[in-house]
Amino acid sequence: MLNFNSFIVYLWYLFYNYIGDYMKDKLSLLFKILIVIISGIGLYLNFNLLGIGNALPFFTILSNLFCFILYLVIVILMLFNKLNKNNTYYIFKGMATMSIIITMFVYQFLISPNGLNVYENHLMATELVHLVVPLLIVLDYFIFGEKGNIKKTYPLYWCEAILAYLVFVIIYSLCGGTFNGEKAPYFFLDIEKEGLLSVIMYCAAIFIFYIGCGHIAYVIDNKLGNKDN
Repeated sequence: MLNFNSFIVYLWYLFYNYIGDYMKDKLSLLFKILIVIISGIGLYLNFNLLGIGNALPFFTILSNLFCFILYLVIVILMLFNKLNKNNTYYIFKGMATMSIIITMFVYQFLISPNGLNVYENHLMATELVHLVVPLLIVLDYFIFGEKGNIKKTYPLYWCEAILAYLVFVIIYSLCGGTFNGEKAPYFFLDIEKEGLLSVIMYCAAIFIFYIGCGHIAYVIDNKLGNKDN
């Protein structure tokens, strides 16, 4: 007997395969415009809450800003029929997706269990950048993204985002920079409070998780690509 989940999947299969490429492109464009709008609102609320200077050094804000700029460029290129989906496109889109996913998971499992702090009375500001935008971008891939284009080496390129941020945090801190009044942007990067070994272990765990997610994305993408073919 056909269960509810299978029925929903079947209906989606019928919808997605029979609405036509023209309508898919239009819906994809509208969905990406929605991502730009929602991410823009999330960034505005956070800049208004923390101040641009205090907000920018955080990975959450940088990853959301990266997604906002990337999707804005994609929307503009789609409007003018100039979007070229080459290796660079898939590397940057994958990097943005993985960065926003790590933002969501780190927040949900490491940061929020220790208290919302500045976000205590600003749930919309935190939910938009930590949950809503990440889920929208993941949905954009599964609903509208072309499958089978991620190469095995792409996750290595995607890791450059998180490595660049760690380098930035080290240099910024050494130059006397602060993160909304704190010496580290997140508790798991605070050597003074957590200790060097704990920080190294946290960073290693996040990096392994990042690589693992990238490999899983590669496997899923190729399986979905083979299924479409």
